[in-house]
Amino acid sequence: LLRIFNACQQRFPDKMTQLLSTMEAAEDDAEQEDASEVNYFYIRQFQRALFTQLSGSEEDFNSREAQLLVSILAVLSRQLQPTSKQFVQMITWTVKICKETSFEDPTFSKGLLSLLFSLHVLYKSPAGLLLELCQDIHSQLGDIDQDMEVEKQAHFAVVNMKTATTATLQVLSQVDKVLDEVDWLIARRKGHTASDKSGSAEASQAAGQQDPAEKAVTLQLGSVLTALNELVQTALLPGTCTITLLRELSRTYTTLTTLVKYYIQVCSNHPGALPARFEKLVKLSGSHLTPQCYSFITYAQSGEIGGGSNEKKKKKRNEANPAASAKLLRETKAIPNLIFSIEQYEKYLIMLSKKSKVNLMQYMKLSTSRDFRINAATLDAALQEQEDAPEAEASQEETQEPKQKKRKP
Repeated sequence: LLRIFNACQQRFPDKMTQLLSTMEAAEDDAEQEDASEVNYFYIRQFQRALFTQLSGSEEDFNSREAQLLVSILAVLSRQLQPTSKQFVQMITWTVKICKETSFEDPTFSKGLLSLLFSLHVLYKSPAGLLLELCQDIHSQLGDIDQDMEVEKQAHFAVVNMKTATTATLQVLSQVDKVLDEVDWLIARRKGHTASDKSGSAEASQAAGQQDPAEKAVTLQLGSVLTALNELVQTALLPGTCTITLLRELSRTYTTLTTLVKYYIQVCSNHPGALPARFEKLVKLSGSHLTPQCYSFITYAQSGEIGGGSNEKKKKKRNEANPAASAKLLRETKAIPNLIFSIEQYEKYLIMLSKKSKVNLMQYMKLSTSRDFRINAATLDAALQEQEDAPEAEASQEETQEPKQKKRKP
């Protein structure tokens, strides 16, 4: 059934209503109804079927059937107009299910969150949604500082210990899509700025005001920074999740650099004050996110990833050295890329400060762990320690002590 719906949606989207109407015995009556009503009638049927699955105990939960129902709902929801009351009812129902469903099934939660994001983006900005999910993830996995007590958050029951990693990857995927839109908007504004280079009295008068597109870019980036600031303090598990976060952080700073370059271009053509929202964005990145990024880098390199289960992970790494080495190499590649992106961002902020005569660097807090090569040496020492581990237990204990000292700060 899902394959039929998918094929119809992709090849003959205008025939979906006709397909649905043939599923009824009274075809003539269905054709007389509004297309969206016919579509929503079947959405309600599948919603009831999914609700029946979720109403039972977790032992009786059929994950495969539930995933199929969510996939069908995702296909049918594409036929709804975002401005229609049926669409609002659909997204309200989806939010309710995500808030109340606490089954520890990563695959099902992935499909459910994917449906939620696909609907929410068409309805309004996902800023609040991203932040709430990141707060839930942070609450479930704990803080990178073990002495820090995380405030308990429970916005969405679908995020729990078993599904937090899956939820993190879904959130980061959505962040990537938001950055795609922001990059497109900045490129578009750059084109307009270049075409208006000759300038006019009206343009220079409006220099202190923020263009609607610029405002949208600033607000979207602000929501991304706030969400990432929550995630970067989270004790994420090693592997794909941590590497993906490092890459998204790197891309975020690259996008911020692109925005700074745009304002350098604007100041060159039309000297004037920078928008207040942009200065606030710079402050948010420099005072809040950047210091947390360096803390997360230190956490990721110190071997504290995974908290209490760290000893088990060490045993697995010793059993499979090639796989462990490859993972460490991937992590060290992501870390210098992130630090390079941060430093490029700060470099162009200095240039913009000179152009605009506004000291934007006052919001930047320099970190003591800026040189990633020192941390890379620590990883090299860790690899050497793994090679020497089978030879002598005494030497292994000696090399583990410096790691513990580095974790405490």
